[in-house]
Amino acid sequence: MSIGAILAGNRAHLLCRSAIVLAMLGLPTAVHAQTADTRGQAEADTAETDTEIVVTGTSIRGIPPTGSGLISVSREDAKLIGAASTPELLATVPQLNSFNTAPRTSNNGLGSFAPGLRGLPAAATLPLMNGHRLISGSTQQTNPDYPFLPELAIERVEIVADGASAIYGSDAVAGVVNFITRKRVSGLEANVRYGMADDYHAFNAGGIFGQDWKSGSFVLAYQYLENSNITGADRDYRSLDFRAVGGVDTRSTVCPDANVNLFAGTIYAAPSLTPGTNTCDPRGPVDLLPENRTHSVFASARQKLSSGVTLWADILYSDRKDIVQAALPGQTFVLITAANPFFRAPPGTGSLFGYFDFRPDRLAGADHFDQTFRVRAGNATAGIDINLPRDFKATVYGTYNWSRNDTFQPGINTTALTAAAAGTTAATALDPFGTRTSPAVVAAILDNPTDFTNRQRTYIGAAKIDGTLVDLPGGAVKVALGAEYRRETYMQRGQSGGVGFPENLERDVESLYGELFVPLFGDGNASPMARSLTLSLSGRYDHYSDFGSTTNPKVGVTWEPVEGVNLRGSYGRSFRAPGLRDLGSTVGSYYAAAALVDAFGARDPSRGAAQVNTILLFGGNQSLKPETARTWSLGVDLRPRFAPNLTASATFYDIKYDDVIGTPSGLGALLFSDPTFASRVIRNPSATQLSEAIADTVPFFYTFAAIPTISNILDLRQGNFGVRKTNGIDFDVRYRQPAGFGTIFAGVAGNYILNYSNRLSPTSAESDSLEAGIPRTTLRTTLGFTAGPVTLVNFVNHRSGLTASYATPTGSSLYTTKGYTTVDLRLSARLPDLAFAQGIELGLQVNDLFDATPPFFPGTDGIGGAYNPIGRYAAMSLRSSF
Repeated sequence: MSIGAILAGNRAHLLCRSAIVLAMLGLPTAVHAQTADTRGQAEADTAETDTEIVVTGTSIRGIPPTGSGLISVSREDAKLIGAASTPELLATVPQLNSFNTAPRTSNNGLGSFAPGLRGLPAAATLPLMNGHRLISGSTQQTNPDYPFLPELAIERVEIVADGASAIYGSDAVAGVVNFITRKRVSGLEANVRYGMADDYHAFNAGGIFGQDWKSGSFVLAYQYLENSNITGADRDYRSLDFRAVGGVDTRSTVCPDANVNLFAGTIYAAPSLTPGTNTCDPRGPVDLLPENRTHSVFASARQKLSSGVTLWADILYSDRKDIVQAALPGQTFVLITAANPFFRAPPGTGSLFGYFDFRPDRLAGADHFDQTFRVRAGNATAGIDINLPRDFKATVYGTYNWSRNDTFQPGINTTALTAAAAGTTAATALDPFGTRTSPAVVAAILDNPTDFTNRQRTYIGAAKIDGTLVDLPGGAVKVALGAEYRRETYMQRGQSGGVGFPENLERDVESLYGELFVPLFGDGNASPMARSLTLSLSGRYDHYSDFGSTTNPKVGVTWEPVEGVNLRGSYGRSFRAPGLRDLGSTVGSYYAAAALVDAFGARDPSRGAAQVNTILLFGGNQSLKPETARTWSLGVDLRPRFAPNLTASATFYDIKYDDVIGTPSGLGALLFSDPTFASRVIRNPSATQLSEAIADTVPFFYTFAAIPTISNILDLRQGNFGVRKTNGIDFDVRYRQPAGFGTIFAGVAGNYILNYSNRLSPTSAESDSLEAGIPRTTLRTTLGFTAGPVTLVNFVNHRSGLTASYATPTGSSLYTTKGYTTVDLRLSARLPDLAFAQGIELGLQVNDLFDATPPFFPGTDGIGGAYNPIGRYAAMSLRSSF
């Protein structure tokens, strides 16, 4: 889409010129505040409308997280960003892995959206809503999912990028992301937005209604959003043949027109069957961004029963549907003989057979399968707050979270296809060249769906008491104590390939936690180099019914030696409990004949050239233990007196992440040589070992009439193998300057990774993840001004070039890409109030103003790293209140 198509007329030229000037200045943005000072400002901004401030990173009311930095996105920031959904909003945070992408559901559309922090796995970051745990919508993981809140219901988002299991328990290894909702709204607000890009459109509309009375409040919000899909073929910057730069040709030879192999050294390409090879784009029909439709509803209510007792409740329900264009499964080595009436021998060969490689477009009637994923999720929490003597407050609450994921994935019935390939009549045979296969045969071949329904439930009962323990010269010593009971369940019903995989998984978790806040120096005893000094001690004990207990402490210190300078530090231990499916998902046994072990990654070097029949086991593992982490950080927050409009912060963090859950599959020779995996390789198994290996699994894939001699069993179920170590710096600089016409503001926020190492096991060699596709630097800049009712802002999003390996004709090599930078523009204008509407605001947003081409990489579609496939996107919005 040209700029002229987006911004018309003279006004468009003025806007573009302004944007170019702003982009050239390159001053960074950060509408995200990353300091404890911003925490205080956020509290001040909302104090009039929200009397119970949600505090992230601590269990004690009224204090910020001691020793840890805070990244905050306010409601005004979110409005300025113009994100239609919570995933889009989080894609503007440089510390999150989804930064500057078009977020889609993870696991190839299998349910959950969960970006990780600082390059760590998504499961190591805990999402919350108003400080409470959420439900997962994924078919693969049971770790909490991010909420799809209506845009107008968000008060702010706070991210504590620091280990927080001492407060929140499992999953808070890299940090927590807390979505804080609006509690008090008066009247009706509404917004609508429509945007377009090349081969793409998006629409969203929503409203929020509220009533606020002195003793209580009620809020109801709804949002609808939809977007079209983008396929690989919609983007012309993709490439597949990298031989010119020393790589390999990644075009597929499994195409709609078959290739026929007679194993005589020559390939014959249909339809003419002359010597040669058909090639095609295997990912052209596949979605880069799926079609989506989402409804979300949020309701919140509060009521004071007396001066010291308040009832409250929050509920969020979302209904998401993704339709994903997925690749058709290519069919290879399909044997067809002259007995098939549709068989044709390559000219001049006189062959009576051929092995066919083809993509079943003509059978499916399309170049892709439409996979459907519908996720309905609800998160409901209700409780009572009771004021106690001496500033203590007790909170008792219960949570019921539920989700349902309905998954439908069409598939090819290879048994029916093989039978059709051997058919001897037009009514029973497969036509590998055209569309003459009978409808009945086609129906049988396409009758192989994966059709599952997954239900998850979380039940929580909790009680907490916090308040002032004693007053010291430095301030009030505060304490919090709490207990929690949680029950998690997972149920799966359905079938894949005609085989059912029913699962009923559950666990109970009992927890105790405490936190102590001690102001050693403060207003009452401040001294030179000690204006304030605060200490926080916290700890949590969790007992799981499946794997046992874990205890995690944390200590934090914040020191203000002189006015305007805060120094802080923290040390703690965190953990991630294995998900229910990590522990209990169905174990499947796979048979790899000796001739096929290479295809399965099961080649045993000790067997030499004579490989052996092998059984491979995949699935859950009841012996898993928690992933654990040691985290520490040091930071500084500056608000200098000589520049009162300037704030800056920097945080150095160091994380050692042990016992990371993974599978040893795909490790090749390492599986057979690394001592960590010695118990996973069973050579020459006894009859008892063989029987035990397959007794509790789903049926063999690649079935056979009688079990042949099995010489190897490879236990590739999940285990606690991985070790990750990383450290780096988060930074944030912001400046806001009043001017005669209004206000000028600018900033930069980002993350710089110093080191990131990875071990596949504690005894394996260490590899550098910065040479495995993780960018070292991410940053976002802001430059803008407000003049009366008009606001113009420029954002620049940058991710440094990444280094990764790519395939070469002789092995692999490293390649370093260029950086990826996009420029966004926001213009908003507030109109005069009308008799029937107030606060009318028109908005124009242009994302990726210069339609940046993603950096080249000789692999993976010719693109280096994550990027935003939408490209230049323009949207108009209207918001108003009534």
